[in-house]
Amino acid sequence: MRDMPRGNVAIDKENAKNVRNGKIVMELPWMMHKGELVHLFSVDVPETCSECGSKLYDNKNYDRFILTVAGTLKIPVTYKRCSECDNVECCEIVGVDGSRNYSEEFLSKSMLARDEAKTSLHNTGRAAEIFGGSIGIDPRAPCPTTLWRYEQKLGRISLEELRETDVSFNGTLHVDGYWVKCGWREFIEEARGGEFSDEEWKKFWRYKVIYVFATEDKVILDFVITDPKPPSSWLIPIFKRVKQRLGGENIKRVVSDEDTAIIRAADAVLPNAVHGFCVFHQLKNLTKKFLEKFDNIDDLPTREAKLYEKGQKLIKAKNVKEAAKQQKELEKVFDNPSARKSRKRFENKIQKFLKDKHRENKKHLKKGFVPSTNNVMEQIFSFISDFTYQAKSFKTKSGLKNWAANMFNNWNHRKFNTGKHSGLSPLDIARKKGPPTKIKR
Repeated sequence: MRDMPRGNVAIDKENAKNVRNGKIVMELPWMMHKGELVHLFSVDVPETCSECGSKLYDNKNYDRFILTVAGTLKIPVTYKRCSECDNVECCEIVGVDGSRNYSEEFLSKSMLARDEAKTSLHNTGRAAEIFGGSIGIDPRAPCPTTLWRYEQKLGRISLEELRETDVSFNGTLHVDGYWVKCGWREFIEEARGGEFSDEEWKKFWRYKVIYVFATEDKVILDFVITDPKPPSSWLIPIFKRVKQRLGGENIKRVVSDEDTAIIRAADAVLPNAVHGFCVFHQLKNLTKKFLEKFDNIDDLPTREAKLYEKGQKLIKAKNVKEAAKQQKELEKVFDNPSARKSRKRFENKIQKFLKDKHRENKKHLKKGFVPSTNNVMEQIFSFISDFTYQAKSFKTKSGLKNWAANMFNNWNHRKFNTGKHSGLSPLDIARKKGPPTKIKR
């Protein structure tokens, strides 16, 4: 009681409810219906036949039970019959599609709960408990098949929105592939006319790769699903789509991992664009190795702090000459005999790691590639990893495609909860930076 504030405290009226005659009364929202403003779940009674235009007469009264966010509502409707053509018409409930037993708001919130709660399969019993358990009538959730079909239709709409949304573009295109499990083994074996060995299934058939194209602001532009290690010709169509959308002259740099298919496809479609290779994971792994030995990067001993700094500079080197210079400076530090015996093994481990990375990066630098430390794709793939972990596998490629389209469209509109962009979605961030990129025709 001592912690209670004094004086009148305003209540949250949005969640407040009225009680009349022992029952909870909630005011339904207004919405537009046939050009008029009416309450949600109002009953629109037809007066004339939709077939011949004749007058309708009452035929049968009926109660429909509609599952809504507010609970299960009992709504009386009337079936009417035409006196001329014997056609039967039913009252229309505003906010309910046709003869469904659930409202559009319930369906949309169920879909939102699926995405926001990071679950891959609809738990309709739980959804019914959340959205309709407070009224007193046992609710019945929409069946999984209905929700699955809805998701497939929504996927096609989401894919179209992904490919047509205008965004500002700073010249850097990020491309990377994400591996997911996809396929129904028994179905594929039956269609193929032969069984797979476990090794064949895991190596060649078990996985698909989602190649994702995104901007520096983490706005996903497009994606394509392929088999693992595809030829570059499979990625050329999507590169052409993105080029036509953004304008070839506007794409200055393509950043990717060391994926041969991406590099060759980019060379074929965007010959003037500079290639960038992501070194974010290399820097992350270097930091991880130091944290395994020391508690805090900021409290490293003088010699180890110097090694860490030189190692970062080596990984970030922008050309072969700079990389060679940093490698020589590192060798001088490693050759210095002042290291303690207890840390000699650790330094040998760091030396081997940096030599390997120098050898890998040198190949890219010789080709004119530029290192990039931006973790755009890392953040995007981290977001969808929770979903794919829950899903475990997708049975069909078309289902995977529609799921991915919905997921990526949700990502573009999803607001960040933390960081400097808290409260903004990737699309919001891009729009704040300026108008959509102009394309020369």
